[in-house]
Amino acid sequence: MPANPVCIFEPGQYDMIREAGRLAGEVLHLCGDMVKPGVTPLELDEFAEQWIRDQGHIPTFKGYMGFPNTLCISVNENIVHGIPNERAFKEGDIISIDVGVSVTEPFKGSNFVYVGDNAFTFPVGEVSPKVKKLLTTTNEGLWAGVDACKAGNTICDISKAIEAVCKGMRFGNVKDFGGHGVGPNYHCEPFIPNYADFFKHYADYDIQVGMVLAIEPMFNIGVSDISKHKDGWTITTADRKPSAHFEHEVLIKEDGIEVITDVRNTRGWQAK
Repeated sequence: MPANPVCIFEPGQYDMIREAGRLAGEVLHLCGDMVKPGVTPLELDEFAEQWIRDQGHIPTFKGYMGFPNTLCISVNENIVHGIPNERAFKEGDIISIDVGVSVTEPFKGSNFVYVGDNAFTFPVGEVSPKVKKLLTTTNEGLWAGVDACKAGNTICDISKAIEAVCKGMRFGNVKDFGGHGVGPNYHCEPFIPNYADFFKHYADYDIQVGMVLAIEPMFNIGVSDISKHKDGWTITTADRKPSAHFEHEVLIKEDGIEVITDVRNTRGWQAK
């Protein structure tokens, strides 16, 4: 879970967090446009790092807690935190890409960091009907969570909304990972689980104006259980069945919310 305290952004900071979210969304989908048979994760990673640096900003993930790359690329049964490699994509794969962009500016005498963070699972060519349903449903779960992001609601309301979508389609719901608050140290409280039973053991949080929340369901075709790869990072489904991961970053405002990473209008997206 995030170790840093809740971050509340002031209205004067909203434009900078919007810019971080926009950049993260742009580079994510530019990488997605490159996904096709024969392309490698490392090619996407090199492109993303160069693109982010060309904008004058910093890849959030590279070096974060020792992670070696700009993108997390998780293929098929890999859920999250996959390390880009030279294994080429093939027809029928699904590719989860997660990317962060850090934007800095002088703020109150120091360099305050604004982080955009988002993820999407891209099909490579034609995928099976069951995998299409997995991708479509996980995106629906993401947007159900987004719609619960209202000041006055609680984090548990988000968790319930995501869980209801997953249960409705009888997919596995990853419980070991979830969404999070976003602050200058990237991950911060509150942790946002994708299931409601979490709150039998841990305190809930009220959603407050000025929060930036990363909503990120991870649904599996099979069981919810996970295993950790020997590389120390990659998280895989325990039964080696496919997994999907979608994520958006949401700014909570006095008059509603902004999905600041949604540069391609992904509400209602369906795998085809």
